[in-house]
Amino acid sequence: MSEAQQQKILYIEDNRDNQRLVQRVLGARGYLVLIAEDGPSGVSMARESLPDLVLVDLAIPGLDGYETTTRLRSLAHLDAVPIIALTADGSFTSRERAMVVGCDGYLIKPIDTRQLPVQIAEFIAGRRDTISASTDEASVLRAYNQQLVERLEQRVRELSAANAELQELDQLKSQFLSTLSHELRTPLTSLLGYIELFDRGMLGKLSDSQNDAIKVMRRSGDTLAQQLNNLLYFQELRTRSFHLRAIRPQESLRQIIVNFQERAAETRLGFEARMGEVAPIQADPSGLEQMIRSLLDNAMKFTPQGGRVRLALHDEPSRLIIRVEDSGIGIAPEHQEKIFLPFYQVDSSLARSQPGSGLGLAIVRHVVHAHGGQVTVRSAPGKGSMFTVVLPRSSSR
Repeated sequence: MSEAQQQKILYIEDNRDNQRLVQRVLGARGYLVLIAEDGPSGVSMARESLPDLVLVDLAIPGLDGYETTTRLRSLAHLDAVPIIALTADGSFTSRERAMVVGCDGYLIKPIDTRQLPVQIAEFIAGRRDTISASTDEASVLRAYNQQLVERLEQRVRELSAANAELQELDQLKSQFLSTLSHELRTPLTSLLGYIELFDRGMLGKLSDSQNDAIKVMRRSGDTLAQQLNNLLYFQELRTRSFHLRAIRPQESLRQIIVNFQERAAETRLGFEARMGEVAPIQADPSGLEQMIRSLLDNAMKFTPQGGRVRLALHDEPSRLIIRVEDSGIGIAPEHQEKIFLPFYQVDSSLARSQPGSGLGLAIVRHVVHAHGGQVTVRSAPGKGSMFTVVLPRSSSR
């Protein structure tokens, strides 16, 4: 018999031994037994698998069997599907409560392996157990509703406590990063300063091998400084205020372009910057610089030697368009939205070829949105990438 022809039994149970027993007993009679280990996954599987019958343990953790049954009964396509409680609790109260919330039968553990297939067949064929005539259904329902309210109150208390703990941890993290930034920036400033002096020959003549070593040290130091600046800049974004004023982008970005021209020459990349005449625009100078720096850094990191990177500014009456284009490794479609998320790495392994914290593009998006603009990417694996930033000339922000 094919899987499509088999009658499906959805069994919601967290105990592995019970799962295997029911699968073996019912599987031997030709049933396809699907297993869900908790209430939410059981509800999800019931939507997708369209079972012929549902077995549910009342004592499953989290969303218990009563609540799971209530949720299953809200699914229209399960109206005619029997839901059977399978539980070790043989009390009258539990049985009546299970029937009130929507169960059609109540089977007691331990399972009778000879009777279970017969009982399952009866329920699929139309058997429905009923609540006792002597039961006050309204009182049972009130007790069940009260239990739901108490569980909801408990979960609200737990979530509130967890949220308070997260806020405290976030504050401690901010304090740690603030202290760490000071402790790292101070020695890094001296380190980069002396490397610069050596590089410019101000501390004596160096041999060719020493010059090569200084260049490696300078690149490594610049990379460390960039990663530290990204981390600290991102940490300050939530509380940072952007101060927009009229600036000329080509003047604000002049030194950044010089720095990346030097970097491109060292890494054997072609680099082109097309600025032209750009009218002043209302922008936050440091935010704009950080955005361009992050875009260019991203382009150069993922473009191999011999490739090219281009920065272009297009001035229009109502907006400024900034494009950073590269001939690098490209980005697969499934990653193109995620790359703007904080800390996201397309290659998250420790062995990835390019260093980085995954913050550069998250910073880009935040800065662009703070200016009322938009950022998009067009890319394909092996064919490079083009990031386009559109900044309006009049912003309500």
